[in-house]
Amino acid sequence: MPILIGDGLKDNQVKFINAYVNSYCNVSKACASVDITRQTYYRWLKESDSFDVAVEQAREALKDRWEDEINRQVFEDRNPVVLNKFAPMVLKDRGYADVKDVNLHQTGQADNNVVITVVEGVVNGIEEELES
Repeated sequence: MPILIGDGLKDNQVKFINAYVNSYCNVSKACASVDITRQTYYRWLKESDSFDVAVEQAREALKDRWEDEINRQVFEDRNPVVLNKFAPMVLKDRGYADVKDVNLHQTGQADNNVVITVVEGVVNGIEEELES
């Protein structure tokens, strides 16, 4: 996965970016593999725009890898678990919505469980109406 590293990076910073990509953007693992502290990483972020851009490119590249894997799971493997998990996010504009179960318990009466199904889009609409 090529990362476009800008001018002005030190050798240690380039090594960190490569370790960061190879550790799936895990800061602790990348720091350990190039023998720097997290404080050094955060100092580099603060002091070097080129380093900050390279770190962001690495994060975006990881998101692209995740997206590719999700697409493969849905379209090639026809994995229903992945399809059901991601369809509400991708197809929200077509009527799919996140559904959440909320368990309510009355104090002292554990046998009287109530399960309410909340559809995120509907709740957001109601909240907007109540606020206005």
